[in-house]
Amino acid sequence: MERYPKMLVVTPRLCTGCGRCMLHCSYFHGEVNNPSKARIHVVRHEPYVDSPVVCWHCGICIDSCPVKAIGRNVKLGSVVIDEKKCNGCGQCQLGCPIGMISMDADRLVALKCNLCGGDPQCVKGCPWNVIKYEKPDNAVFYRRLESAIVMGRREFEEV
Repeated sequence: MERYPKMLVVTPRLCTGCGRCMLHCSYFHGEVNNPSKARIHVVRHEPYVDSPVVCWHCGICIDSCPVKAIGRNVKLGSVVIDEKKCNGCGQCQLGCPIGMISMDADRLVALKCNLCGGDPQCVKGCPWNVIKYEKPDNAVFYRRLESAIVMGRREFEEV
């Protein structure tokens, strides 16, 4: 394992809201083009921005699972859900600080990003290079930029 695994980062100002990242994700995981089955979500906040929101793989959801269906892939650093163990209780969804866990209504299991085994399809599917899979040295800059943009928008909205 590399000392610091790669991570997903987003440059919101480049996003057009096309949703291709969600379609690539849902097709990779279930061979269906259905954004509700995606593990990435594009959020629209009118009139300013469309932006993909990605899992940070922080691991807070791991302890929230009563059946121990969530763990960390040590090689990738990703937090993954074992769908065979998941009972669909939703505790992980409640515990996620950024709302990145959703429930599959058909199968009654939790869905979250697993980095596609180290080859994130959302990155491949984005024609605008909005989403990147970067080493932390590069990713930290984008994460800071993301936070600064969000905070700047809040200040703009309060005026």
